[in-house]
Amino acid sequence: MNSAIDEQKMKKTTSQLSVKPTVLPQVMSTCKLGRFPIEGKLGESFQESNKKYNRQYFRIQTQAEKQEKAEKDKGIEDVFIQMQNNQEEVYEDMKQKDLVGPDSIKNYYQTYKKITRIKEQNKLFAIQNSVQTNLIIKSEQLRLLPCKMGLIKQKGESKVLAIENYKYGDKYVEVLSEGLRTLPVIQDFNFNQNRIKENGASLILPLISKQARSIEMVSNIIGKKGLESVLNVLPSQTCKIQVLDLEDNQLGDLLAQELFKAMQKNNTVKLLNVSKNQITNISHTFIKQMIETNDSLEELYLHWNLIKGSGGAELFKALINNKNMKVLDLSYNLLGCGGSNLTPVLKQFFEENKEMIHLDLSANQFSLADSQSISESLKENHTIYGFHFSGNFGYVDSKGFLIIQNEMRNFNQIHTDYRIRGCETHSKPYSKGPRSEKLMDICWICDGWQGQKFEWIPNKSGNASEEPIFIHFDFEGYESIFLGKPDDNGIYSTNRMVPTGELDYFYTGCQLQVASLTEPIKVHNEKFRVRTKIADQIIDVLLDETNHQIINKGKPVIQDWDPNYDVIPRTLDPIYIPAKMKKQKRAWSFPISIWAPKYKFDTEELLRKCFERDWNCSKITKFIKKTEEQDQIKEMLWQSYKPIRETYRYYSAINPSGDVFSMSQNPTSEFVNQCQLIDGKQMKLADVDLKFIATCSASQSDWKGNYRNPERYLVRYQMMEFLVRLSEDKYIRNQPGSPSYVQATRMILDQCLPHMSQFDSHKWRMERYFIEQCDDVCKKYKQVIDYVYMHNSQKKVKPGQAPFMCLDELKDVCNKANLFDENFVERDVNLAFCLSMLTQVDELESDRLFQMQWIEFMEALARIADKYSPIGIGKQTEKEWTYEQRFAQPLYYKIEAFMIHLIHTSVDEETKKNWKIPTVSMFDLIEEDDQ
Repeated sequence: MNSAIDEQKMKKTTSQLSVKPTVLPQVMSTCKLGRFPIEGKLGESFQESNKKYNRQYFRIQTQAEKQEKAEKDKGIEDVFIQMQNNQEEVYEDMKQKDLVGPDSIKNYYQTYKKITRIKEQNKLFAIQNSVQTNLIIKSEQLRLLPCKMGLIKQKGESKVLAIENYKYGDKYVEVLSEGLRTLPVIQDFNFNQNRIKENGASLILPLISKQARSIEMVSNIIGKKGLESVLNVLPSQTCKIQVLDLEDNQLGDLLAQELFKAMQKNNTVKLLNVSKNQITNISHTFIKQMIETNDSLEELYLHWNLIKGSGGAELFKALINNKNMKVLDLSYNLLGCGGSNLTPVLKQFFEENKEMIHLDLSANQFSLADSQSISESLKENHTIYGFHFSGNFGYVDSKGFLIIQNEMRNFNQIHTDYRIRGCETHSKPYSKGPRSEKLMDICWICDGWQGQKFEWIPNKSGNASEEPIFIHFDFEGYESIFLGKPDDNGIYSTNRMVPTGELDYFYTGCQLQVASLTEPIKVHNEKFRVRTKIADQIIDVLLDETNHQIINKGKPVIQDWDPNYDVIPRTLDPIYIPAKMKKQKRAWSFPISIWAPKYKFDTEELLRKCFERDWNCSKITKFIKKTEEQDQIKEMLWQSYKPIRETYRYYSAINPSGDVFSMSQNPTSEFVNQCQLIDGKQMKLADVDLKFIATCSASQSDWKGNYRNPERYLVRYQMMEFLVRLSEDKYIRNQPGSPSYVQATRMILDQCLPHMSQFDSHKWRMERYFIEQCDDVCKKYKQVIDYVYMHNSQKKVKPGQAPFMCLDELKDVCNKANLFDENFVERDVNLAFCLSMLTQVDELESDRLFQMQWIEFMEALARIADKYSPIGIGKQTEKEWTYEQRFAQPLYYKIEAFMIHLIHTSVDEETKKNWKIPTVSMFDLIEEDDQ
């Protein structure tokens, strides 16, 4: 069979090569040359000869004739053998042709020279065209000059196709599409600025959408047909796109809305750029829904569109609880227009969102008042490392604060457009060379600033050994920066972010300006002159030498969305108070404070007792039978017990059952929604309700009749059980290859911990309440606190029992003081009461949790004052106070003003006579030295 096939192939080959039968010698038809029989006219001729001559013909042949015949036969055999051995060399497109490397260009031109022969070979032997062949053939068909189209290159990655700024147009894109049909290996595509229109995009995007990891189509016009294939791929499970850059494609609202809809169901895209696409305010709903539902999007670029304040407010509302967005560019929009009150939403965003790292609000036509409000709100945020506000009122300083100026600077003179690009850096004019003026519009991320520690070591750096010690940096315009108190080793230090390049600075100690001897020194040929200000005193500095360092580019500020340096943005420097203004008193510490004798901190031992109590009361071990799984789950829950408990305290105060702080169904559903557990597939709201009821009813028989464990409410010990039951529904039920309870519990904790970690009542105490100024206020107004507590701690006290305040009495205090308004509601009183209570191990058999003691009442008043936010004493006439401005005041100003408010509303006339109402805050008074 194989021999017959070979014979047919050789016939075909012989005819193609025009080998004429007349050339062959007259041999027997049965003779074979190699494996190929000689047939046809040669055989017939021999048969006819056979009839004419007898066998004696062969006997009378001379020896020379026989030799000649043998040589001819052997020559033909050699021809056919050579053809067989050289068959592979004929097929050019069967050769290995690399697309990347030093020989790729040479191979391309060789293909171009032999294209006619290659086409005949491929057609004849059914060989698939190579990428080079496809490009050249298509160019000929379209009458275009052949071009490598970025597919054939000397260096680079084989998985990347970059033809940025080539201006190819649709015809060349058609050529490119032919080359891509046989090249599925490319994942990253850069078609920026190539004049690609709808027809070209409709050819190429369907070819790459399913395999692409990155698609960049900046400054093209892909239109509806071009976008359609991308829209089809985005919601699919097979989508691999991580970067989608469609900047400057004239999409308009209709196409942009379709894109935002598709993105709602996508779980792979991390970067979406729709800048310069004429997107107006009517698309804000679709953008908001995308932000709320998409869990993968980390970078969103909306630069140079037409989004107004009302739309911006909705976007930032969605971002308040968003856990994945890291970079947002809303520069050159109209957020300051439209009449919407965006600034309160921005305030809430700055306070509550802990994920945003890089934010650009440049050139949004914010008014002076809006800019001032944004500046105050931004002070409370310490997670945005790069903030941009150029083109509005104010600038960002070296510590990340927004400093407001009454006049908007002219930015038309700036010809370079600095756009944010994730957490990448780009150089600015001040990156190199000396500086003498204060830098403005600073972004640590974009400018590539580096963390640096500066130390003054007494008697080594110089003669100065006592405070105050100041440092003066060139990029701060040589303003004085107080180094504060020395550490335990007597060293004065500060951690700063500084720009790269040359850095000049000097110190001030003992009222003298000097260079530190322990840091590099630069000697000036001419006297170094600068003017600085220390404690309201202007000083002319004249130095022969200063400290000098060259700050090289090192680690980026943000890497993998985590900071590389310990410097926190918008951290205030220590404030220097000259001696004549200092209060003569001993150094403050917590042990000498008003809280120290009675306040009990949460120790690990106390929390462990609470955990063991909750674990033993729960029914987790009833539905998880394996001892090994029980032990592993118990350890996981213990590791997360503190955030679980703090989260429960917050949600239990929203809608308590009488005096019993517990979670009803609505707060529980709110908690589940905030953790983004409901996906409509594995878990629905109805599933959550069933697990809530199951958790409540499981222990009901054990505590039946105990009012501290109300029906249809979750109490503390049930919070862990509820989470484990939820994990069963979400990750185990109806899941092929279901995970174990241990794995499911781990997954639900990982899902919930980002939300739960924001509830830390002790953080507020340590950062804002347990400080010297609040201690001074509480000590000064202790008589007022005592009076209000003693007159409102009787309602539920039994005979012989020590006084305590219940929740209703705390609400009565607030009601008498006329505190309730649109900014302060009953829920705030519940939170103040619940979060101020000291931790109790047993909440099922003790009423201590509902009985507020004096030390707890004092904290509750501070929390109420913080939320109510009265205007500081003597500051009422300074300006028109908004609630946001009131809330931004330091806590001690608010507690002091709240004490005066209680004197007016909650103290009898006789007690009022003991108080002289101040007109100036105790913190604004200037006291002279005792001398």
